[in-house]
Amino acid sequence: MTSATIELVERVRKRLREHENTCQISGPVSESAITAAEEALGCTFPPSYRTFLRTFGGIAIPPHLGIVHDFVGVTTKDGADQDSVVRRTLDARVERKLADHLVVVGIGAESQEWFCLDVSRELPNGEYPVLMFDARDNALDQQFYDDFGQMFEEVMGFVADSLEQPVD
Repeated sequence: MTSATIELVERVRKRLREHENTCQISGPVSESAITAAEEALGCTFPPSYRTFLRTFGGIAIPPHLGIVHDFVGVTTKDGADQDSVVRRTLDARVERKLADHLVVVGIGAESQEWFCLDVSRELPNGEYPVLMFDARDNALDQQFYDDFGQMFEEVMGFVADSLEQPVD
């Protein structure tokens, strides 16, 4: 996570506050919590997602602002895990037959759109592509991003740009 990305998140957070909207940030997660989540899911998280977890923990923005509105973390702000990457992924594997090689790391503007790491397709830099799974159809849609870092930066950049536009 670059300092530019951290500044981008702060800019979005500030602008949302000005518009009386919230940007919920769970807060940094410990390395042991990240490792426990990886063990529960039977995978290793890519560097960009691990850095995101250590820096922000999880972020939720108003659904109307971006294609992804919930960047799923290890725990929520209150420490619960009902919306964690582990709980969401394990529940999706049971309820929607999500493949074992997919890990839910983002929730789309539509609640049934899940952005998933495809941990079966490791790239040379240790990253994984991000695919969209449409839970309404129980089907993979397409690859949306090269990796979690690209997804996070593009969505937050779009939100920041949208918030900079004058309101009519």
